[in-house]
Amino acid sequence: MGQVQFLSLPDQIVTRLTEDILKGVYLPGQRLKEQELALKMGTSRAPLREAFRVLERDGLIEILPWRGVRIVEPTLEEIRDLFEARADMFGLCVRHAASNGEPGLLKKIEADIDELIKQTDAGCDEREYKEMTNAISSQMYALIQNRYTRAFIDNLRQKMLWHYCYMGISSYASRQDANRYWHDLGRALLSRDPQAAEVAAQHIMAASKNFALRLLEEKQDASAHRQPTNDEPESGMK
Repeated sequence: MGQVQFLSLPDQIVTRLTEDILKGVYLPGQRLKEQELALKMGTSRAPLREAFRVLERDGLIEILPWRGVRIVEPTLEEIRDLFEARADMFGLCVRHAASNGEPGLLKKIEADIDELIKQTDAGCDEREYKEMTNAISSQMYALIQNRYTRAFIDNLRQKMLWHYCYMGISSYASRQDANRYWHDLGRALLSRDPQAAEVAAQHIMAASKNFALRLLEEKQDASAHRQPTNDEPESGMK
C-alpha cells in the first residue's frame, strides 16, 4: 500500500492560490492583501509569505517592496518570449511524437484534432477550445521522459495557461486559422513526418502569438488613457 503524501501548509496555499489565479478569481494587476488572505485561509502570515515567494518564482505574482503583492500583468516582451519558448518545446514534442509515438496514440490524436475542428465550427467558446488543445498537447508532452525537460515544459505550460485564460488570446476567426495547422499536424503525425509536424506546430504557436501581441497592445493603449492610481503601501512585505 502506497504512502499518502501530505502537502505542507505553504504548498496548500500555493495550490489554492494557483487555482484561483487560473480560474480568474484574481485579475492581472490586482493586489493580494496579506491580512485578508490570512484570515480567509485561516493561517498566519508566515506560511502565506512563503507561498508568495513560490508563486513569484512561478511568475504568477510579483512582490513589491513596501507595497505588498499583486498578480503580474503581462508585457509584450514577456508574451513574445513565452510563445517563442513554447513553440520550441511544442516543436520538440511533436517531432518526438511523429518519430516514436505508437500508431494507436497517433490515430487518437488525429481523431481528437478532428473533434477540435468540429467543435470549433459548432461555436465552442475559448475555454472549451483551450481545454481541448491542452488535452491534445498533453498526449504528446507525456511522451517526453527526460524529467528536466518535463519540469521545464510543465512550468512553461502553467504560465501559458494563465495568459490564455486571462487575456482571452483567441477569437473564433483565430481559432479557425489555427485549426488549419492543427489539421496539418494530425496528418504529419500519421505520416510520421517529424519535419512537417514541427512546421505545423510552429505555425500554431505563431498564429496565437501574433493575435496575443495585437490584443495586448490594444489593452495597453486603452490603459494609457485611464487615470493612474498609486498603490497604497502595505507593511511587512519587503
